Amino acid sequence: MFFKRVRSEGLAHISYFLESEGQAAVIDPRRDVGEYLDLVRGREARIKLVLETHRNEDYVSGALELANATGAAIYHGEQLEFGYGNPLQDGQEFGLGELTVRAMHTPGHTYESHCFLVSDARGPFMLFSGDTLFSGDVGRTDLTGPDSLRDLSEKLYDSLHHRLVPLGQEVMVLPAHGAGSACGHAIGKREITTIGLEVRDNHALQLSRMDFIMSKMSEGMEKPPYFERMEALNLHGPIILGEIPRPAPLSPRQLKEAQEGGGLVLDVREPHSYVAAHIPRSQNVWLEGIPVFGGYLIPYGRPLVIMADRLEEVEVAVRYLIRLGYEDVIGYAKGGMGPWIMNGMPISTIPARTAQEVRSRQQAGDPLLLVDLRDRREMEEGVIPGSTFMHLGKLLERSSELPADQELVLFCGSGPRGGAAASLLRNSGIGNVSMMLGGFAAWKRGGLPVGPLKNG
Repeated sequence: MFFKRVRSEGLAHISYFLESEGQAAVIDPRRDVGEYLDLVRGREARIKLVLETHRNEDYVSGALELANATGAAIYHGEQLEFGYGNPLQDGQEFGLGELTVRAMHTPGHTYESHCFLVSDARGPFMLFSGDTLFSGDVGRTDLTGPDSLRDLSEKLYDSLHHRLVPLGQEVMVLPAHGAGSACGHAIGKREITTIGLEVRDNHALQLSRMDFIMSKMSEGMEKPPYFERMEALNLHGPIILGEIPRPAPLSPRQLKEAQEGGGLVLDVREPHSYVAAHIPRSQNVWLEGIPVFGGYLIPYGRPLVIMADRLEEVEVAVRYLIRLGYEDVIGYAKGGMGPWIMNGMPISTIPARTAQEVRSRQQAGDPLLLVDLRDRREMEEGVIPGSTFMHLGKLLERSSELPADQELVLFCGSGPRGGAAASLLRNSGIGNVSMMLGGFAAWKRGGLPVGPLKNG
């Protein structure tokens, strides 16, 4: 037997390649399937099965892409009417070389959620738990809306305690997400765990049934707006790409023409570089921020041109984008920002302030409003007195609340979201923006005033 985790950074998504005697299965594949194909070639094996634990919400599934490349059969829960693949029934078993893979219907995160229990001749030993059970946490139950929140919370408790815990303490648990995922509230950093470890350490498994239900119903997690698009694509089936798109290199003149034709320049450089000099009307989302925040900031339906410092960053950006359903990447700025500047093209800047500068201006009575972009969990380590709170995902929606007669100093935990938010507001016509370098971390480490987060 051979298995390997395939981790998608940023999304904290984990898929799995499982092989025995030349027969392989992939569980919850991502859209760029090259790594699975490399594994199967290296193992001289054949991918027989693509198993989906549920209709994923935070990325585009690679099930169709992988089936197209290998001829593998796709299976997912029969509780939803998928536009592709085969319906999965509780207890259905699949032979995989010397292994048996059994589907276990475990509703809670979603109605069609399944786990996959792997056994050999000695019995069950491995569980692909999807978004039902994580290390240190369990799946969220709010994604189908408030009407089903209590029902799914009840079902998740029953799935955990009546189906998974009885499997035995020694069973290895392989979840679909690690720490940092939007699909759990407090996922731990230990990405491989066991039933026994979770019974011992997972707070959610210590709760009574009623306390568990009340806890899940009051979580109040942010649902990124792009989740609905991912759900629709994964239900009906995304287009098959066949290979990773290769955007064309664009000269400054070609880039300008693309922008004038409706294209959006996506600047994936670090915010401190972006605010110093960028193409007017471009949107900043730093490279490693694309998987988590791209869906908040990048509009669907517009051709994209990537601005990056290096070609390899363009390639990474394309992978991140297709995982979120952005397929129309038409080009990239050849040579980065340098040729644009050297050709005398227009440049925009955004003021960048240090934490000490912001504090000095506060004390001097300058008209400033600090806008905290962090989520509530991040704010538990403290807040800047007098700041206002707007989650990045709600910024445009709530922009009418922002004053026009004060400088809006945007900041997050360490800085990057401040630059992205500043570019978003600037492009929407709000020009009185700046970003605070280093964010809350720089403020706190500088010994500047910090207060507690107040409830309500």
